[in-house]
Amino acid sequence: MSDQTQLSVETEQHDKGVILCPSGRVDGTNAGTLEGVIRDQLEGGQSVLVFDFSGLNYISSAGLRVLLVAARDTQSRGGKSVFCGLSKQIAEVFAVSGFDKILAVHSSRDEALGAI
Repeated sequence: MSDQTQLSVETEQHDKGVILCPSGRVDGTNAGTLEGVIRDQLEGGQSVLVFDFSGLNYISSAGLRVLLVAARDTQSRGGKSVFCGLSKQIAEVFAVSGFDKILAVHSSRDEALGAI
């Protein structure tokens, strides 16, 4: 059962910003973990965040809220948040919620980095 609520977030430095690679699930029990990683990056001076969701298999409304706050916070710092690597399931959640219209979603990491 603990497998189902596990989340890990790896970060990779890139010359254009930081790449955040969450894997597992983002839900109400662990959205704070992702929020903490994002906050640490922003407080460390990053203003460009690339979210690579290729390892993510589930995101709840709590996770979506974290992403919306991250996008707002990076924009207020003169940067941006971009998203890539969405599985079919995650892309469907983005489409149903309308997040694919308000967030910068790209099909690949290279495309996302090119959009910065």
